[in-house]
Amino acid sequence: MVRCEGCGERLMIAGRGRTPRYCSARCRAAAHRARHRLPRELTERARWVRHEGKRPITVDGRPASSTNPATWSTYSEAARSKAGDGLGYVLGDGIGCLDLDNCLDERGRPNEVARRILDRVPDAYVEISPSGRGLHVWGRAPEQPGRRHRGYEVYSVGRYITVTGRVYQPGRLVDLSGFF
Repeated sequence: MVRCEGCGERLMIAGRGRTPRYCSARCRAAAHRARHRLPRELTERARWVRHEGKRPITVDGRPASSTNPATWSTYSEAARSKAGDGLGYVLGDGIGCLDLDNCLDERGRPNEVARRILDRVPDAYVEISPSGRGLHVWGRAPEQPGRRHRGYEVYSVGRYITVTGRVYQPGRLVDLSGFF
């Protein structure tokens, strides 16, 4: 029995050809939107900034700080702002990120280190970094100093990470504590 990937309804299979994945255009569109959506745990917290180059700024363009909540905004305020180059998220409050630099080749394929990491977190929300050659793996992590490992860095407090919305792997926030 085949079920719709959107709503779970049973699908009627009519003859040969490709097996349908959705019962309707509505379910197909909803599934597409869900794959390109930031995890709710990020958007519901007021830990958002904008960025200009690599520097965090407030929604009105003043310097922001990764340690001063008075310079942070809600997701909707930051998304509406035209200041700077894009969005950033201030880590902490249980949210962390693995930063994998230069791990994608020209075709977007991950190197060996990135493949091993992605295999450990198959359900994680993963974005392509601003350079187009790196990945940001988002998840839950206890607040502790950042660490550099061979091939990646892990942060969970006192830093902000750019948010591109360029989804590499749709998913949710997973436990990253094993990466520290």
